[in-house]
Amino acid sequence: MEKTIEIGGRTLEEAIQIAARELGVGVDAIEYEVVEEGAKGFLGLGQTPTVIRAWLREGYVAAVSPGAQKAEVGDDEFEDKLLGILAEILAAMNLPAKPVIKSVEDNEVNVDIEGGDVAVLIGKQGQTLDALQYLLSIAANRWGDTRWRINLDAGGYRDRHRKTLESKAHEYAAAVKAQGQEAELEPQSPRDRRIIHLALADDPDVYTYSEGEGSRRRVIISPKK
Repeated sequence: MEKTIEIGGRTLEEAIQIAARELGVGVDAIEYEVVEEGAKGFLGLGQTPTVIRAWLREGYVAAVSPGAQKAEVGDDEFEDKLLGILAEILAAMNLPAKPVIKSVEDNEVNVDIEGGDVAVLIGKQGQTLDALQYLLSIAANRWGDTRWRINLDAGGYRDRHRKTLESKAHEYAAAVKAQGQEAELEPQSPRDRRIIHLALADDPDVYTYSEGEGSRRRVIISPKK
């Protein structure tokens, strides 16, 4: 398989178009798989982008190498602008918290908000944090040609939440193996479902799949025959 890129968009169609533009070809020249399904949210809150992994179809050549385009702003300026936007948002919310960039690698930026009452920023099931991350991603990708993937956390919430979900996934998997019957989890966001899928991807005795529509979509853990 050709070298792949991961791209996010408000819709699947937009993500495909962005991926094709990044690779310098038409949309008919790429193949892709959905990494994370987007969610519309309510009144714009909780909205998350659709993320795809894309690569060139066999026989096609990229006009521009992935990641070869340069941003119109330097790395330091980009980080300053990103932190500046977050600082303004926190000030408007009267939250004595501080945004900190944890890492920047391969156009992926990990940002954590530390201190203060970060629970307000997280919201129910992380929906407020997801909405803020989405808005931040839109702003960041308007500053130049480079496509940035922004991962926003608050007080280490995402890491704790991921570990909780992984533990839950393994507990359900153990029950499925013992009883020989499927287990149905509660409806979850695309991000949470992906964590469950990845947590059990290498388990030789169970497999996972999603079913349901919209906000009712959930993960099913099933025993392998």
